[in-house]
Amino acid sequence: MRIASGGIHHETNTFASTPTTLTDFVRDSGCGPDLSGGEAIRNRYLGTGTIHGGYIDGAEAAGADFIPLIHAKAVPSGIVNQQSFRTMLEWFLARLQDVLPVDGLLLDLHGAMVTEDHQDAEGAILEATRGLVGPDLPLIVTLDLHANITSKMATLADVIIGYDSYPHVDMYERGREAALLLARMIRAEVFPVQIYRQLPLITTPPMQCTLREPMESIIRRLHQMESEPGILTATVSMGFPFADVEDAGVSVLVTANGDEELSMRKAD
Repeated sequence: MRIASGGIHHETNTFASTPTTLTDFVRDSGCGPDLSGGEAIRNRYLGTGTIHGGYIDGAEAAGADFIPLIHAKAVPSGIVNQQSFRTMLEWFLARLQDVLPVDGLLLDLHGAMVTEDHQDAEGAILEATRGLVGPDLPLIVTLDLHANITSKMATLADVIIGYDSYPHVDMYERGREAALLLARMIRAEVFPVQIYRQLPLITTPPMQCTLREPMESIIRRLHQMESEPGILTATVSMGFPFADVEDAGVSVLVTANGDEELSMRKAD
């Protein structure tokens, strides 16, 4: 079993006047001037409480050959320069092309990246990736709790798994969960059916803290749902209000095992 991974990760404040460039991603990613994959990513993330740390351990536990291709990240800042985004995406797609065929793909994204040309940069990444690997390759995306999830993202990803905590202390767990679930999909042990619901609601970051109400009860209810028969995973994404985009705000996803009616009922 061969599982590849990638990611271009940014939380974009569209009200900030200074653009985010490739130089920022290179500075903050720690993987060299060409954002190297392979051992550079392993060395940076092995044994860490990060999404890619969870990917690495989850893939190993599943007996998979794990092939990390790129993980580009920059600290939250202004709109991403389009040429910089295009360069990173082209690097990822070229590296993915070189390792095909693979059995599955993990994408470590944020969910609130905006570029000069794309309000939904993650949707653009997924669209380009599906254009290369086709519609049938098992693909799981992990997202920040502050993701502004779009219908395009939910359609192009078989499963989206978001963080359950803010402050973000469960990144490793969500990465490992994604890798283990992807392995089950590849082995045809489960057949995910994901349902997405967007709410007409924008919330302020202080009230998104999962150590206080109402978020403490919301996440407790989410975890109870995930323990019910037939439910593979569920996510409540609180959105990022400092991205002035059409899809800013709260959304819900529920993924059941082969049961669309159950996914719809639980999402609602």
